[in-house]
Amino acid sequence: MSHDSNSLARIEEDLGIACNILEWESGDIFGHVGMRLPDGSGVACKAFRPASITEPDWRVHFDWDAKKIRGTGGPPMEWPMYTEIFAARPDVQAIAHAHMPACIALSLVDVDIQPVHMQSAKFPKPIPTYPRPIHIKDREEGQALAQALGGAKAVMIKGHGVVSVGRTIDEACMNNMYMERTAKIMGLARTLGFQTTEPGFVEEMIGSRAALTGAHNDEYRRSRGGYTNEWLYYKNRIARGERWTRGWS
Repeated sequence: MSHDSNSLARIEEDLGIACNILEWESGDIFGHVGMRLPDGSGVACKAFRPASITEPDWRVHFDWDAKKIRGTGGPPMEWPMYTEIFAARPDVQAIAHAHMPACIALSLVDVDIQPVHMQSAKFPKPIPTYPRPIHIKDREEGQALAQALGGAKAVMIKGHGVVSVGRTIDEACMNNMYMERTAKIMGLARTLGFQTTEPGFVEEMIGSRAALTGAHNDEYRRSRGGYTNEWLYYKNRIARGERWTRGWS
């Protein structure tokens, strides 16, 4: 298989891996992941899992007007997540939507996801929250969600779930996963009295992480086809037939 990040075969493979990771990390089957099609005609999208083992995988390509190009099933009901965020953010190539329980819990009490541990240093500022507990079902709502996202790496929909973005499917997926892990750490810490980090904490943590990785991390990733260690770890678990769940199911 080509290592071109825009290879359609690679995109389809990565969509499947991301859906498995996020389904098992969230404990929920109602999510989906999408990426821009290489020819710019629309979006390649995959749902986490069909409800029945007799149903084929739900995979579809759709254009910017949510018209099906090819695939199994139709565009997701929340297709405006993709069309409007992609329109607003030319830097974004992939989007992942999952119903992460700890993130949802924090959204209900208006607590923003903050960079509180090394693996959340990728979120240098609190993650924004879209305040309406709704499905994103039309362009107007998709545009409002994109506005709430702004230039961030993710946005929480209050009482609903997480929409994360990235330059690759790997990045969008891992942003989603690490938001949930950060939410779990914050939830536990708040039971012990934590409210927020002290001044200088975030800057020192991010600076330390950058000094440790830096250019070496970029070269290390290039040597692995552009993928992160976390992605390759879970990809290998899936290839071995391993299954897990960290969610509520």
